[in-house]
Amino acid sequence: MVEAITFDLWGTLIRESPESARKVKEARTRNLYILLEAQGYPGTLEEVEAAYEHVGGRLQAIWSRHEDVGPEGQVQLLLEALDSAWKVPQDRMLLANLEWAYVSPVLKALPVLDPGAAELLNGLRSQYRLGLICNTGRTPGTMLKIVLQRLGIVEQFDVLTFSDMLGIRKPDPQIFHLTLEQLEVSADRALHVGDDPSTDVLGARHAGMQAVLVGSSGVLQAEDQGVRAIESLSALPRILEEVRG
Repeated sequence: MVEAITFDLWGTLIRESPESARKVKEARTRNLYILLEAQGYPGTLEEVEAAYEHVGGRLQAIWSRHEDVGPEGQVQLLLEALDSAWKVPQDRMLLANLEWAYVSPVLKALPVLDPGAAELLNGLRSQYRLGLICNTGRTPGTMLKIVLQRLGIVEQFDVLTFSDMLGIRKPDPQIFHLTLEQLEVSADRALHVGDDPSTDVLGARHAGMQAVLVGSSGVLQAEDQGVRAIESLSALPRILEEVRG
């Protein structure tokens, strides 16, 4: 019997268009450059953009180990990438402003909620304990909580788990176990829903949970592995009925 359902965030409950992603990236690098230039940074916007891309490569290496680093650490990585040309002043206020410039652009280019997600969560809320397990990327959990508030779904969840706050990422089973501990539900009574066959499906199964893969791009892969797969969240209630028997 399923008592708790955990959801992935990006690609499952919310989506970011290429245009929104471009706007967020441009705002980050532009805002960082303005702050640095005011401190005497002699480089160009293009050099800040190059440092941003360099940090992306370093983050991919960290994420490949199922580890994570928060916004403060990501800003430090960016400053290190610029440091060969210019010594960054280690001023607490400057660092705080740089961090805000790095994390806040998402609030002006919000991702969109998957159609039907709000109605689905509202319907499940009275029957199951609900959790969110999110690999955060460049946008930290502090900002994603605000995003969820603005999208009107944050209160549907009993537990919110963000990888940058824990330092671990899916598919590490520990991030699932820590979420289930807070939900006070054992893994064999929990089900995870996500769009990634590796981080969501295999991660959840290695943690001892059931898993549902959502999204047409993953359906064939899931069928090959004997995993329940649905093309959209609207089909999840049917899966839950099947699980309930």
